[in-house]
Amino acid sequence: MQVQGAATGDRVIRVVGAVLSVGFGVPFLLLSGMALSSRFSGGSGDPHGYVLIFGTVLALGLGLLAAVVVPLIFRSSRRSAAYGWSMLVYVLAAIGLIAALLTA
Repeated sequence: MQVQGAATGDRVIRVVGAVLSVGFGVPFLLLSGMALSSRFSGGSGDPHGYVLIFGTVLALGLGLLAAVVVPLIFRSSRRSAAYGWSMLVYVLAAIGLIAALLTA
């Protein structure tokens, strides 16, 4: 009985993790794309740089939330490794976004 309950609980966590991953991941990707587009487009669409500044700040926050919830999609036995990879990818993305912001 307990094995079935544990499997159901793990399935619920994985579904909630998938929903939250999409909820945080899609806006992160959109804001990152807008910020990088603003940085490399030549400045005609964002003359003051507000999209670059606010897009980067909001993307960093949403990216951190996404990095925390994405590993919930994986089985509990692989979740710790998924957290490591997720944070590594987030740190690399954050370095890229901050570099784009500071070199503008």
